[in-house]
Amino acid sequence: MQAELTEFYVVTDCGRTFSWTEHDYDSLIRDLHFRGYKPVYIKPMTEYEADVMAREEQERLVDELTRAIEGMKRSA
Repeated sequence: MQAELTEFYVVTDCGRTFSWTEHDYDSLIRDLHFRGYKPVYIKPMTEYEADVMAREEQERLVDELTRAIEGMKRSA
């Protein structure tokens, strides 16, 4: 039985970013080091995308709140 592949978001110390597919975290680390990359940030792509979406929603809400406050200031 073959393990399922997981897609990871990877940032290396040289500043490169990758979407890298591997069986597990340990295999990913071994493969990156074998290819000469030193990872500084690794997260499964599904978690990374969820974080990005949450951050974008938070920015949208902050912007909406800021506009509402500015509108209240102008009307006062």
